[in-house]
Amino acid sequence: MASSAGHRRRGKNRPKKKKKMAGPTTVQDLPDHLFELVLARLGPSPCLVRAAAACKRWCRVVANPGFLARFGPQAPHVGDYHTDHGGRPLFVPSSPVVVDCSRFSLDFLPDSGSWDIADSRGSLLLLCDGYDLIVCEPLTGLYQRILWPGVFRRRLGVFLLDGDDADRRVSMSNFRVLAAFDETTACIFSTGGDGGWRLVSSAIAGDIELPSTLGPENFVGRANGTVYWGIEGSDTDVLVLAESTAEFSIAAFPETVWWPSHRGISRVVGGDDGVLRVIRLINNELKVFARRHPDSDGDEWLLEMHLRLPEATLGLPGRKESFFQQEAMIVSANARYVLLTPSEETWLFSVELDTMRVEREHERNKYAGAAHPYKLPWPPALADHSG
Repeated sequence: MASSAGHRRRGKNRPKKKKKMAGPTTVQDLPDHLFELVLARLGPSPCLVRAAAACKRWCRVVANPGFLARFGPQAPHVGDYHTDHGGRPLFVPSSPVVVDCSRFSLDFLPDSGSWDIADSRGSLLLLCDGYDLIVCEPLTGLYQRILWPGVFRRRLGVFLLDGDDADRRVSMSNFRVLAAFDETTACIFSTGGDGGWRLVSSAIAGDIELPSTLGPENFVGRANGTVYWGIEGSDTDVLVLAESTAEFSIAAFPETVWWPSHRGISRVVGGDDGVLRVIRLINNELKVFARRHPDSDGDEWLLEMHLRLPEATLGLPGRKESFFQQEAMIVSANARYVLLTPSEETWLFSVELDTMRVEREHERNKYAGAAHPYKLPWPPALADHSG
């Protein structure tokens, strides 16, 4: 009995085994199908590309074609190239916290201080120095010089287009350059073994007489694969160039939308929704007209938004009572915003086209010129870590 009791007492004195505490749950414990939902909230953005660089698993999830397909072909907009007060290209990020501006420097270009930005497309820029052209990709430091067709000296503008291979994104090996010389002649430069300049001539139908002074200053916008130039002295007609064929023609806007018109008060813009819009200034009232049902027998133009500039700018820094005694001017416009100034003095401010919100202190308002949007290569080139 004593021995048995002693045995029981020794059993009571044994130390109890401690239960192993579970560690904290982290994002790495999420299964892939739930982790994809977390990353999807970043959208097609620089943040998503940064997340893919965090570790092999994150890269594998982001690089999956099925994951990237949910965003479609939309590439992340990371900022805009402007021309600074010294005439040099300058990158302005959409978010200084997320985007490293040093990655978008153009210092790798030969004679980098002499190039003017002519256009942008995806991750590429088109720059000019007189009649010299260069296409570059700032993120990779790649560039290609393009010899200007020597026989042509007059030009209406040069534009960067997607490449001939429609199944691939625009890149240094897949792009085209459209050069418009006058109202009947254009050239297209293509990359590849069969590339080079191709001349396209077109005859404009009708009895429209174009002024001999028609030039780059008559450019009023670009939208949905078409380039537009205003025609001085015409109430409704514009010169248009189809990017797909490089052929010129004459188009007409309704008088209620376009008349009276000149570069300082009229712009044509497009957008991701495919809707053609005309931005007008009429008696210092900003109006945005949208064309609906373009494939029907008659175009329907609707007044989408309007804003009285004298009242909308009250209280903004630097606003003077003497402003808006004359008609204001459109400095530049795109699908996102329009940049304006009163005629009395250069006082730049912008209006967001989706909300008509007026901005004065935004970084983009420091540069009196066109903004050339820059996007990351999309889909991103990510290493496959599935093996």
